[in-house]
Amino acid sequence: MREKTRTLARHARWLGAAALLAFSAVGFAAAQDGVPTSIFSEVVDVRVVNLEIVVTEDGGRVTGLKPEDFVLTVDGNVVPIEYFTEVHGGTAVARGDEGDVATLPALAPGTPVGTSYLVFVDDYFMVKARRDKVLRDLIEQLPLLSPEDRMAVVAFNGKKLEMLASWSPSVPELTRVLGEAAERPALGLQRVAEQRSYEASRRIDRQTLQPLGGRGVDPNSDGFEHLDPEEEREADRIAGQVERVVLAATSALRSFANPPGRKVMILLSGGWPYNPAQYVTGDFYRSTFRDVKVGDDLFGSLVETANRLSYTLYPVDVPHQDPALGDAEISNADLAQERFDLYRDREQEQRTSLLTIARETGGEAVLGGARDALFERVVADTRSYYWLGFTPSWQGDDSEHKVEAKARRKGLKIRSRMGFSDLSRSTEVSMMVESALILGDAPSAIPLAVQVGKGKRAGFGKVEVPLTVIIPVAELTFLPYEDKFVAETELRIAVRDELGNLSDVPVMPLAIAMETMPKEGELRRFDTQLKMRKKKHELIVSLYDNASGKILTGKIPVDPEQN
Repeated sequence: MREKTRTLARHARWLGAAALLAFSAVGFAAAQDGVPTSIFSEVVDVRVVNLEIVVTEDGGRVTGLKPEDFVLTVDGNVVPIEYFTEVHGGTAVARGDEGDVATLPALAPGTPVGTSYLVFVDDYFMVKARRDKVLRDLIEQLPLLSPEDRMAVVAFNGKKLEMLASWSPSVPELTRVLGEAAERPALGLQRVAEQRSYEASRRIDRQTLQPLGGRGVDPNSDGFEHLDPEEEREADRIAGQVERVVLAATSALRSFANPPGRKVMILLSGGWPYNPAQYVTGDFYRSTFRDVKVGDDLFGSLVETANRLSYTLYPVDVPHQDPALGDAEISNADLAQERFDLYRDREQEQRTSLLTIARETGGEAVLGGARDALFERVVADTRSYYWLGFTPSWQGDDSEHKVEAKARRKGLKIRSRMGFSDLSRSTEVSMMVESALILGDAPSAIPLAVQVGKGKRAGFGKVEVPLTVIIPVAELTFLPYEDKFVAETELRIAVRDELGNLSDVPVMPLAIAMETMPKEGELRRFDTQLKMRKKKHELIVSLYDNASGKILTGKIPVDPEQN
């Protein structure tokens, strides 16, 4: 499995905070008590890959095409189109001769086709004034929602991903939510201050030894100049920040994985460099000693998840003004020009990220002045398209595949997503559950009561805290096994520190055995001890029901000084 399909737990920074020491379960039967660790047969999962395809000719939309007008390939091999529907103006339309191709049942001719718009607000990079302008414009355009459409809103502040609204078709409700989103703090000026501080540290070099940006050696020479240690640290810092926001956006996709209709994510981005090293130096001909993430390493998980879940991404460019433009300390004309060139290069780096994300998921990047009518543009682009579906030969081996749709008629241009991943069942479950852990209040999650007791010292800087999880067992699926009823679950426990870092997420298989089927409202208790650093944390617990796919989550703040 390539780097870009790593799960969130493997992305996360290890804090030494969620090491489970021992556990005991009251009212539970574990494997050693005669219940096997796996009693359920493999789940039969027929999964279809859907492609939303936009066809244009000379800039205009092309309608009236049929399945035989397309060629669909996976890894270069032609595959049959099993499902085909044309959607025009938000309504599925008749195609004439149906042939042997089935239409998706929910998309019969004349059926309205709704769109689910997931809005991601990047409070970490965006400057408040520019973010609020975009949010106000979005509010004004909300009446463009059709009765079948819905919208959800999430926001990320660099530490925590928050759900501001689950799926709602209500314009008044969404107006309120987006208005409240504009009242939230935006941290883009902190990113500006960080950039300004770095530029100040390079001021002597810029004014004496080399122009701003430090152009590297000629690519035709024998070697390439490397970034100096300070430049590498700055590039690595920016890459880490971008990765954090992208990981949050990826988690949001996974937590809102299965809404009805077409799935669209609108990414309000404050500026994510495609190549942080080039962003710092403005130089294409210099390399780094250390492995500073770039391109697919930064954005691959977001693209892969969007393609896997059939989301089309529309990233919106909401940049801040470069802090050094017009700097009074840059009096030399050559240096001023060099500064402008670097700003131009940085702006292009940010746009490259958004263009790449859009291209590989079949969407469009909303850049420059187009952002003033961003929702109008997105709605227009998502109301008319062709919906093609096929069933791959799933292997569940976490491999990636290239998918391409072509038109048989010359002169037609096609825009659609460019790949999908054949994720294993275990990887899919891990991504889904870990996303619920991070978001905390996933729309499909069932509340789980969590209690902590008074901690006791467990070594230097560590405490051991008793944990109790109260499980509403009636929410789980129990199957008969010998003389008992058993629900097979997976328990995950994680902690998040004040900086938003999530610990590794260990998986504890847990078979819950009962003498009779649980009654409505019946509870069972699970007790364990966990060892964590002596700092404030948020404790997050998730229980995954293997049979039904339900997720139960709960969270609680933990202050070892108080508990």
